[in-house]
Amino acid sequence: MTSTPTPHDCFFRENFVRPAIARDLLRHTLPTELLADLDLERLVISPDTFVTEALRKIYSDLIYQIPYRDTHLSVYLLFEHKSQPEHWVLLQLLRYIVASGELHRDQNPKAKTLPPTYPLVLYHGQTQWRAPARFHDLIKPLPEALKPYVPQFGYGLHDISARSNIEIKGEVLSRLVQLALRHIYSDQPLERIHELLEVIAKVSRDPTALDILESLLRYYVQGTGRLTEQQVRTLLEQTLSGEPLMETFIDRYIAQGEQRGEAKMLLQLIERKFGPPSEPIRTRITEADSETLLEWSDRILEARSLDEVLH
Repeated sequence: MTSTPTPHDCFFRENFVRPAIARDLLRHTLPTELLADLDLERLVISPDTFVTEALRKIYSDLIYQIPYRDTHLSVYLLFEHKSQPEHWVLLQLLRYIVASGELHRDQNPKAKTLPPTYPLVLYHGQTQWRAPARFHDLIKPLPEALKPYVPQFGYGLHDISARSNIEIKGEVLSRLVQLALRHIYSDQPLERIHELLEVIAKVSRDPTALDILESLLRYYVQGTGRLTEQQVRTLLEQTLSGEPLMETFIDRYIAQGEQRGEAKMLLQLIERKFGPPSEPIRTRITEADSETLLEWSDRILEARSLDEVLH
Protein backbone atom coordinates (compact mmCIF):
# COMPACT_ATOMS: atom_id res chain seq x y z
CA MET A 1 0.00 0.00 0.00
CA THR A 2 1.46 3.39 -1.03
CA SER A 3 1.68 5.94 1.76
CA THR A 4 0.35 9.45 1.25
CA PRO A 5 3.16 11.99 0.72
CA THR A 6 3.38 14.64 3.42
CA PRO A 7 3.32 18.38 2.61
CA HIS A 8 7.06 18.32 3.39
CA ASP A 9 7.68 15.58 0.78
CA CYS A 10 5.67 17.44 -1.84
CA PHE A 11 7.44 20.76 -1.29
CA PHE A 12 10.84 19.04 -1.30
CA ARG A 13 10.21 17.22 -4.55
CA GLU A 14 8.45 20.08 -6.34
CA ASN A 15 11.45 22.33 -5.82
CA PHE A 16 14.58 20.20 -5.64
CA VAL A 17 13.77 18.61 -9.01
CA ARG A 18 14.36 22.06 -10.50
CA PRO A 19 17.89 21.86 -11.96
CA ALA A 20 18.73 25.46 -11.00
CA ILE A 21 17.74 24.83 -7.37
CA ALA A 22 19.60 21.51 -7.29
CA ARG A 23 22.77 23.01 -8.79
CA ASP A 24 22.77 25.89 -6.34
CA LEU A 25 22.24 23.58 -3.37
CA LEU A 26 25.10 21.30 -4.40
CA ARG A 27 27.38 24.20 -5.22
CA HIS A 28 27.18 25.25 -1.57
CA THR A 29 27.11 21.83 0.11
CA LEU A 30 29.51 19.51 -1.76
CA PRO A 31 33.17 19.45 -0.71
CA THR A 32 35.24 22.09 -2.53
CA GLU A 33 37.78 19.56 -3.78
CA LEU A 34 34.96 17.53 -5.33
CA LEU A 35 33.31 20.51 -7.00
CA ALA A 36 36.48 21.22 -8.96
CA ASP A 37 35.96 18.05 -11.01
CA LEU A 38 32.17 18.30 -11.46
CA ASP A 39 30.22 19.77 -14.37
CA LEU A 40 27.15 20.99 -12.48
CA GLU A 41 25.70 22.61 -15.61
CA ARG A 42 25.11 19.10 -16.99
CA LEU A 43 23.36 17.82 -13.86
CA VAL A 44 20.34 15.62 -14.53
CA ILE A 45 17.69 14.16 -12.23
CA SER A 46 17.75 10.37 -12.22
CA PRO A 47 14.42 8.52 -12.30
CA ASP A 48 15.87 5.76 -10.08
CA THR A 49 14.72 5.69 -6.47
CA PHE A 50 15.48 3.13 -3.81
CA VAL A 51 13.37 4.22 -0.86
CA THR A 52 10.99 1.36 -0.09
CA GLU A 53 7.29 1.88 0.60
CA ALA A 54 7.86 1.27 4.32
CA LEU A 55 10.55 3.96 4.42
CA ARG A 56 8.56 6.44 2.35
CA LYS A 57 6.79 7.57 5.55
CA ILE A 58 10.17 8.69 6.90
CA TYR A 59 12.14 9.72 3.84
CA SER A 60 11.84 11.28 0.45
CA ASP A 61 14.81 11.12 -1.89
CA LEU A 62 16.26 12.38 -5.16
CA ILE A 63 19.23 11.23 -7.19
CA TYR A 64 21.35 13.64 -9.19
CA GLN A 65 23.75 12.44 -11.87
CA ILE A 66 26.66 14.77 -12.59
CA PRO A 67 29.54 14.29 -15.08
CA TYR A 68 32.69 13.59 -13.08
CA ARG A 69 36.06 12.98 -14.73
CA ASP A 70 35.52 10.04 -17.12
CA THR A 71 32.38 8.77 -15.38
CA HIS A 72 29.54 10.34 -13.38
CA LEU A 73 28.90 11.05 -9.72
CA SER A 74 25.60 10.04 -8.15
CA VAL A 75 24.52 12.43 -5.44
CA TYR A 76 21.91 10.68 -3.33
CA LEU A 77 19.89 13.41 -1.59
CA LEU A 78 17.90 12.00 1.30
CA PHE A 79 15.32 14.35 2.82
CA GLU A 80 14.76 13.67 6.51
CA HIS A 81 11.60 15.44 7.59
CA LYS A 82 10.61 13.83 10.87
CA SER A 83 10.59 16.12 13.90
CA GLN A 84 13.11 13.76 15.54
CA PRO A 85 16.32 12.82 13.65
CA GLU A 86 16.24 9.30 12.23
CA HIS A 87 18.81 7.24 14.14
CA TRP A 88 19.11 4.60 11.37
CA VAL A 89 19.71 6.96 8.45
CA LEU A 90 23.04 5.24 7.72
CA LEU A 91 21.21 1.97 7.01
CA GLN A 92 19.02 3.72 4.46
CA LEU A 93 22.07 5.22 2.78
CA LEU A 94 23.71 1.79 2.69
CA ARG A 95 20.57 0.35 1.05
CA TYR A 96 20.87 2.95 -1.69
CA ILE A 97 24.57 2.33 -2.25
CA VAL A 98 23.97 -1.43 -2.60
CA ALA A 99 20.87 -1.02 -4.80
CA SER A 100 22.57 1.47 -7.11
CA GLY A 101 25.58 -0.84 -7.41
CA GLU A 102 23.35 -3.74 -8.42
CA LEU A 103 21.58 -1.54 -10.98
CA HIS A 104 24.92 -0.47 -12.45
CA ARG A 105 25.97 -4.13 -12.78
CA ASP A 106 22.71 -4.97 -14.56
CA GLN A 107 23.11 -2.05 -16.97
CA ASN A 108 26.85 -2.62 -17.52
CA PRO A 109 27.47 -6.41 -17.48
CA LYS A 110 31.17 -6.02 -18.37
CA ALA A 111 31.93 -3.43 -15.70
CA LYS A 112 34.51 -4.30 -13.05
CA THR A 113 34.10 -1.13 -10.96
CA LEU A 114 31.26 1.06 -9.69
CA PRO A 115 30.83 4.83 -10.20
CA PRO A 116 31.17 7.01 -7.09
CA THR A 117 28.27 8.05 -4.87
CA TYR A 118 27.99 11.01 -2.51
CA PRO A 119 25.27 10.53 0.16
CA LEU A 120 23.79 13.85 1.31
CA VAL A 121 21.16 14.25 4.03
CA LEU A 122 18.96 17.37 4.08
CA TYR A 123 17.44 17.92 7.52
CA HIS A 124 14.94 20.53 8.73
CA GLY A 125 13.41 18.92 11.84
CA GLN A 126 12.60 20.48 15.18
CA THR A 127 15.39 18.98 17.30
CA GLN A 128 19.16 18.95 17.00
CA TRP A 129 20.60 16.35 14.64
CA ARG A 130 22.26 13.66 16.75
CA ALA A 131 22.13 10.59 14.50
CA PRO A 132 25.38 8.59 14.14
CA ALA A 133 27.67 10.10 11.50
CA ARG A 134 29.77 7.00 10.64
CA PHE A 135 28.62 3.43 10.05
CA HIS A 136 31.09 2.04 12.60
CA ASP A 137 29.24 4.09 15.23
CA LEU A 138 26.26 1.76 14.81
CA ILE A 139 28.21 -1.41 15.65
CA LYS A 140 28.65 -2.28 19.33
CA PRO A 141 30.91 -3.93 20.28
CA LEU A 142 33.35 -3.45 17.42
CA PRO A 143 36.77 -4.90 18.30
CA GLU A 144 39.77 -3.72 16.29
CA ALA A 145 40.09 -7.14 14.70
CA LEU A 146 36.61 -6.79 13.12
CA LYS A 147 36.90 -3.22 11.80
CA PRO A 148 38.43 -4.20 8.43
CA TYR A 149 35.42 -6.43 7.77
CA VAL A 150 32.64 -3.94 8.63
CA PRO A 151 31.55 -1.28 6.09
CA GLN A 152 32.69 2.20 6.98
CA PHE A 153 31.27 5.34 5.43
CA GLY A 154 29.61 8.61 6.40
CA TYR A 155 27.43 11.22 4.74
CA GLY A 156 27.23 14.91 4.09
CA LEU A 157 24.72 16.65 6.35
CA HIS A 158 22.98 19.87 5.30
CA ASP A 159 21.16 20.86 8.47
CA ILE A 160 18.85 23.79 7.74
CA SER A 161 16.70 23.33 10.83
CA ALA A 162 15.86 26.34 12.97
CA ARG A 163 18.24 24.97 15.62
CA SER A 164 21.17 25.03 13.20
CA ASN A 165 23.53 28.00 13.00
CA ILE A 166 24.36 27.30 9.37
CA GLU A 167 24.06 30.26 7.02
CA ILE A 168 21.86 29.43 4.04
CA LYS A 169 23.81 30.57 0.99
CA GLY A 170 23.12 30.72 -2.72
CA GLU A 171 20.86 32.38 -5.25
CA VAL A 172 17.59 33.97 -4.13
CA LEU A 173 15.30 31.12 -5.19
CA SER A 174 17.47 28.41 -3.68
CA ARG A 175 17.67 30.32 -0.39
CA LEU A 176 13.93 30.89 -0.49
CA VAL A 177 13.18 27.17 -0.72
CA GLN A 178 15.57 26.34 2.10
CA LEU A 179 14.28 29.14 4.32
CA ALA A 180 10.74 27.89 3.78
CA LEU A 181 11.80 24.47 5.07
CA ARG A 182 13.72 25.99 7.98
CA HIS A 183 10.75 28.02 9.26
CA ILE A 184 7.86 25.62 8.60
CA TYR A 185 7.68 24.66 12.30
CA SER A 186 7.66 28.27 13.52
CA ASP A 187 4.91 29.23 15.97
CA GLN A 188 4.51 32.46 13.97
CA PRO A 189 3.86 31.16 10.44
CA LEU A 190 2.21 34.35 9.18
CA GLU A 191 5.30 36.40 10.13
CA ARG A 192 7.56 33.84 8.45
CA ILE A 193 5.45 33.95 5.27
CA HIS A 194 5.71 37.75 5.28
CA GLU A 195 9.53 37.49 5.47
CA LEU A 196 9.58 34.98 2.60
CA LEU A 197 7.37 37.22 0.47
CA GLU A 198 9.85 40.04 0.95
CA VAL A 199 12.58 37.73 -0.36
CA ILE A 200 10.59 36.67 -3.40
CA ALA A 201 9.64 40.25 -4.22
CA LYS A 202 13.27 40.73 -5.32
CA VAL A 203 12.78 38.26 -8.20
CA SER A 204 9.03 38.57 -8.70
CA ARG A 205 9.35 38.92 -12.48
CA ASP A 206 10.92 35.47 -12.79
CA PRO A 207 8.23 32.93 -13.86
CA THR A 208 10.04 30.23 -11.85
CA ALA A 209 9.73 32.42 -8.78
CA LEU A 210 5.96 32.46 -9.15
CA ASP A 211 5.85 28.67 -9.45
CA ILE A 212 7.93 28.37 -6.28
CA LEU A 213 5.74 30.95 -4.54
CA GLU A 214 2.61 28.96 -5.33
CA SER A 215 4.27 25.80 -3.99
CA LEU A 216 5.45 27.66 -0.88
CA LEU A 217 2.03 29.10 -0.04
CA ARG A 218 0.36 25.71 -0.42
CA TYR A 219 3.06 24.19 1.78
CA TYR A 220 2.54 26.69 4.58
CA VAL A 221 -1.24 26.29 4.58
CA GLN A 222 -1.04 22.48 4.60
CA GLY A 223 2.21 22.02 6.53
CA THR A 224 1.69 24.39 9.47
CA GLY A 225 -1.98 23.67 10.17
CA ARG A 226 -2.21 27.21 11.58
CA LEU A 227 -2.76 29.28 8.44
CA THR A 228 -5.94 29.71 6.44
CA GLU A 229 -6.23 30.42 2.74
CA GLN A 230 -7.89 33.75 3.59
CA GLN A 231 -4.94 34.85 5.76
CA VAL A 232 -2.53 34.03 2.95
CA ARG A 233 -4.62 35.84 0.33
CA THR A 234 -4.83 38.96 2.50
CA LEU A 235 -1.08 38.93 3.08
CA LEU A 236 -0.44 38.48 -0.66
CA GLU A 237 -2.60 41.47 -1.52
CA GLN A 238 -0.96 43.63 1.16
CA THR A 239 2.62 42.65 0.25
CA LEU A 240 2.86 41.97 -3.47
CA SER A 241 0.10 44.00 -5.16
CA GLY A 242 1.12 46.51 -7.79
CA GLU A 243 3.00 44.73 -10.57
CA PRO A 244 0.81 43.29 -13.37
CA LEU A 245 2.55 39.90 -13.11
CA MET A 246 1.89 39.75 -9.38
CA GLU A 247 -1.72 40.86 -9.80
CA THR A 248 -2.22 38.01 -12.27
CA PHE A 249 -0.62 35.57 -9.84
CA ILE A 250 -2.81 36.74 -6.93
CA ASP A 251 -5.97 36.39 -9.04
CA ARG A 252 -4.92 32.89 -10.11
CA TYR A 253 -4.03 31.87 -6.55
CA ILE A 254 -7.40 33.08 -5.23
CA ALA A 255 -9.23 31.19 -8.00
CA GLN A 256 -7.27 28.02 -7.21
CA GLY A 257 -8.03 28.45 -3.51
CA GLU A 258 -11.74 28.64 -4.27
CA GLN A 259 -11.42 25.52 -6.40
CA ARG A 260 -9.63 23.68 -3.58
CA GLY A 261 -12.47 24.72 -1.27
CA GLU A 262 -15.03 23.29 -3.68
CA ALA A 263 -13.10 20.01 -3.87
CA LYS A 264 -12.86 19.82 -0.07
CA MET A 265 -16.62 20.34 0.29
CA LEU A 266 -17.40 17.63 -2.28
CA LEU A 267 -15.07 15.18 -0.53
CA GLN A 268 -16.85 15.85 2.76
CA LEU A 269 -20.25 15.20 1.13
CA ILE A 270 -18.97 11.98 -0.41
CA GLU A 271 -17.59 10.76 2.91
CA ARG A 272 -20.90 11.44 4.69
CA LYS A 273 -22.98 9.68 2.04
CA PHE A 274 -20.75 6.85 0.78
CA GLY A 275 -17.91 6.56 3.31
CA PRO A 276 -14.23 7.63 3.01
CA PRO A 277 -13.16 7.88 -0.66
CA SER A 278 -10.06 6.05 -1.90
CA GLU A 279 -6.84 7.92 -2.70
CA PRO A 280 -7.41 7.69 -6.50
CA ILE A 281 -10.87 9.23 -6.03
CA ARG A 282 -9.43 11.99 -3.81
CA THR A 283 -6.80 12.76 -6.43
CA ARG A 284 -9.38 12.83 -9.22
CA ILE A 285 -11.54 15.28 -7.28
CA THR A 286 -8.73 17.59 -6.15
CA GLU A 287 -7.45 17.81 -9.74
CA ALA A 288 -10.87 18.48 -11.30
CA ASP A 289 -11.81 21.95 -12.61
CA SER A 290 -14.55 24.11 -11.06
CA GLU A 291 -17.15 23.28 -13.71
CA THR A 292 -16.70 19.53 -13.17
CA LEU A 293 -16.80 19.92 -9.40
CA LEU A 294 -20.07 21.84 -9.65
CA GLU A 295 -21.58 19.14 -11.85
CA TRP A 296 -20.53 16.38 -9.44
CA SER A 297 -21.86 18.35 -6.47
CA ASP A 298 -25.26 18.60 -8.18
CA ARG A 299 -25.33 14.86 -8.87
CA ILE A 300 -24.51 13.82 -5.31
CA LEU A 301 -27.89 15.04 -4.07
CA GLU A 302 -29.76 12.21 -5.83
CA ALA A 303 -26.97 9.70 -6.59
CA ARG A 304 -27.27 6.20 -5.11
CA SER A 305 -23.59 5.36 -5.62
CA LEU A 306 -20.25 7.11 -6.08
CA ASP A 307 -20.11 5.88 -9.66
CA GLU A 308 -23.30 7.84 -10.41
CA VAL A 309 -21.63 11.00 -9.06
CA LEU A 310 -18.39 10.71 -11.03
CA HIS A 311 -19.44 9.03 -14.27
